[in-house]
Amino acid sequence: MTPNEAFLGAFALHPAGVAVITGVTASGKPVGFTATSLTSFSAIPPRASFNMSQLASSYRALSVGSKVVLHFLAEDQVGVSARMSGPSNERFEGDHWVADDNGLPRLHGVRAMLTAHVVSVAEVGDNAAVIVQIDGGETNPDRRPLVYVERAFHSIGEALEN
Repeated sequence: MTPNEAFLGAFALHPAGVAVITGVTASGKPVGFTATSLTSFSAIPPRASFNMSQLASSYRALSVGSKVVLHFLAEDQVGVSARMSGPSNERFEGDHWVADDNGLPRLHGVRAMLTAHVVSVAEVGDNAAVIVQIDGGETNPDRRPLVYVERAFHSIGEALEN
């Protein structure tokens, strides 16, 4: 197996939570994307990280100091995940979001939401690792999580009930 085949095969078998990261450009235009790379980075101070392509339409809006919202999707939000990974000019069409008091896009019906600001961006090749510090948030534990594994979306609700 080539390194690329091994990498793709292993990560296809590794379940990941589905998240959407949103922010705004300097001119206030909403941007966002679907990510399965969102993970905790440190508890003290509370920080998270995610990875993205520097070629992504949202990338330039995520400089150090930029405010973002991390959305942890619920099992019934496959459509939201697809919309936020589709054409960038269509991601904010519809009523699946609202601008908060700071103009940041917030998605409706998520399992959890964290507000944050970018503290570091490490560019490697055509990609970047983005570290954010958490400023606040809310959780909705009654909503079941959406996960992605074996190139498909799944709910793990049954596992949470046992």
